[in-house]
Amino acid sequence: MLKIPLIKSPYKNRKSPLLFILWLILILCSKSTDVKAQEKHTDSLRTDFTIFIKLLKNNYPSLYRYNSQLKMDAILDSTYNTIQPNTTDFEFYKLLKKTLSTIKDGHLYCSLPPTQQKYREEKARFFPLKLCFTEYHTYLANPGNTQIPAGSEILTINKQPIELIRKNVMEYIVSDGDIQTKKLKILNDFFYFYYYLSQGEQPFYTIKIKTPDGAIRQIKLTGKPEKELVGDENENKPTKDLQLAIKANNTAILTIKSFEKSQLEKTGENFPEFLKESFATLHQKGIKKLIIDLRGNTGGRDTYGPLLYSYLTQQPFRYYKSLTTITTDLPYEEFKSAVSSYNNLNKDMLLKTSPHNYQLKNTAHPNLQQIYPQPNNYKGKLWLLIDGLSFSTTAEFCAIVSSNNRGKFIGEETGGTYEGNTSGVQIESTLPHTKIQISVGTIKYDMAVKPAKKPARGIIPQYKILQDISSKADSQLNYALKLTEK
Repeated sequence: MLKIPLIKSPYKNRKSPLLFILWLILILCSKSTDVKAQEKHTDSLRTDFTIFIKLLKNNYPSLYRYNSQLKMDAILDSTYNTIQPNTTDFEFYKLLKKTLSTIKDGHLYCSLPPTQQKYREEKARFFPLKLCFTEYHTYLANPGNTQIPAGSEILTINKQPIELIRKNVMEYIVSDGDIQTKKLKILNDFFYFYYYLSQGEQPFYTIKIKTPDGAIRQIKLTGKPEKELVGDENENKPTKDLQLAIKANNTAILTIKSFEKSQLEKTGENFPEFLKESFATLHQKGIKKLIIDLRGNTGGRDTYGPLLYSYLTQQPFRYYKSLTTITTDLPYEEFKSAVSSYNNLNKDMLLKTSPHNYQLKNTAHPNLQQIYPQPNNYKGKLWLLIDGLSFSTTAEFCAIVSSNNRGKFIGEETGGTYEGNTSGVQIESTLPHTKIQISVGTIKYDMAVKPAKKPARGIIPQYKILQDISSKADSQLNYALKLTEK
């Protein structure tokens, strides 16, 4: 039943009952129109969420990889019921972000609604400082503010403890399994945006800091537009993503910042040729100690991982244990060998193993077949530098190295899990009401590795070394070089 608010009529002292009745009708009609509009909006959001769930259940093979079906379905049902008449498109986007985060897959993605994206770019004001998150502390990175000494620790923002803020913002970030290092790396670059999701837009920010000398200070800051917070992505970027450096003490450093073929082509680099030439050089110079730097390498072409490993082993090896999907309705044109690493995937390459599960035959992908060592393969000692951005193809390669005890790892846990990931060709869909774009992987990758000691985790380094944020020195690389001296 519709409740009519007790409002004093402007016609109370006027002898015009007809006008009074018309006034009541207008109030009732207005209320009724508002209710219908809210109901329609709620139905639209719930329709979008239903389409989102169908996209996952019909195309995404890892919905229950890290959560039981009972738990995951309960999360989806609960989120659906959270959608209420007062739920805005932006709040709906936040629900999707949290849902994707609970699935625990760093390849999942959803975009802002277009109107909110436009507001973000043109009008929104964000937390103005770049922060550096470590496992237990949060520091100011590159302050650019004379009020705040470099290396100061952040204690609170707007009277909220930074530990609580960290916990809240991480609920919106996707990452493989239970890995936290990738989330921390994302916060280092995009804290301003995730704080905006968690706390909303605020014109001013009062922060409490602890300076390097132990003094506690409180500072008030004004929010800034995003364009003032995001620097040029090409700034300080090396001209080459692939580099080989020969050092003293019979040591070499192989730097691989990307496995992405298209990115390497932009700088005129050819990954297979680079490896061939580099390992020929290592062989000719008799190098016995090799450091491979994979920090910041978010992945790329999945055949480049086994190609690199084939230069580091003397034995034939398996790379993928299996590739599986839950649908035969795949975008096969995107699986053509001309545009992907697959061998022109088609329905005949899918073997049905259960009512909703299909395994790719060995002919579907070269990484499913036995792989052999390359000439000039390296036989010496090996160390690998990794961090939370060592993801996807990079984490796959590291998993094979780790499983075969081929080298020692230095730095931070990889951003991709040891067991594998879910990626391949992504399926993208636009939700009809909010116009939010969703992207999900279609292939579940399982690595040919020994059983995980810590399931749902990345490759955990034998030498856990954090970068020293108070210095421009490369703490992790320097540690690796010291190991080569022993």
